[in-house]
Amino acid sequence: MVPTGSMEETILVGDFMLVTKFNYGIKLPFTTKTIIPTGEPKKGEIIVFRYPLDPDSPQPEDRYVRIFPKFFPLLPIYWSKDKKFFHWYAPRNFVKRCVATEGDTVAVINKVLYVNGQKQFEPYVIHKDNWLSNGLSGIERDSFQKLWEKGLLIDQIRIRDNFGPVVVPKGHIFAMGDNRDNSADSRFFGPLNKKYLKGKPLVIYFSSDAAPNLLRIILSPQSIRWERIGRLVR
Repeated sequence: MVPTGSMEETILVGDFMLVTKFNYGIKLPFTTKTIIPTGEPKKGEIIVFRYPLDPDSPQPEDRYVRIFPKFFPLLPIYWSKDKKFFHWYAPRNFVKRCVATEGDTVAVINKVLYVNGQKQFEPYVIHKDNWLSNGLSGIERDSFQKLWEKGLLIDQIRIRDNFGPVVVPKGHIFAMGDNRDNSADSRFFGPLNKKYLKGKPLVIYFSSDAAPNLLRIILSPQSIRWERIGRLVR
């Protein structure tokens, strides 16, 4: 289920999607290790990936005890010292669109995306906020690149509408949400390592505007968006 509106209007809050998991490689279960590569992400594709800044274990670590060792990743179960109960920890999955691949130069100028100096045609993109952020001034390009690669721009809302330019490093891609004014994406968390890719959404098999509360979804059959069921995700 999609819990946020970062991909509106392509994907809505409350869309339930089937995801193919073998587009970019067959991975060792519950890990980011690819054992059989099967393909590369392409510009314009919608992708599902693990949020790259999520830690491998719940935080702060001194409040949790792992039940099974790290070399047995199938059961990431912890004991919460605070709640005195078991805690299942699973890193978050994000849905975005791949807008650039390794070696590409990416910039956003007054809300418009440029890749390798070319303005991108993106009919699926929306903007809901008239405010225009002015970017970061007084920072050299090399310094900006380093801050971005390290994920140190995560809280810099000023880069939302005027960003870069940066060069996507080898083994990474640049991901952005279609709802550009309300998307935590590669502008903020940095380049997305391809090891975090999980697959591609294929089709919406259920949708409800009672989301994201699962109980409300169950108790609100009148909120089902029948017109979205069976829609291919593009």
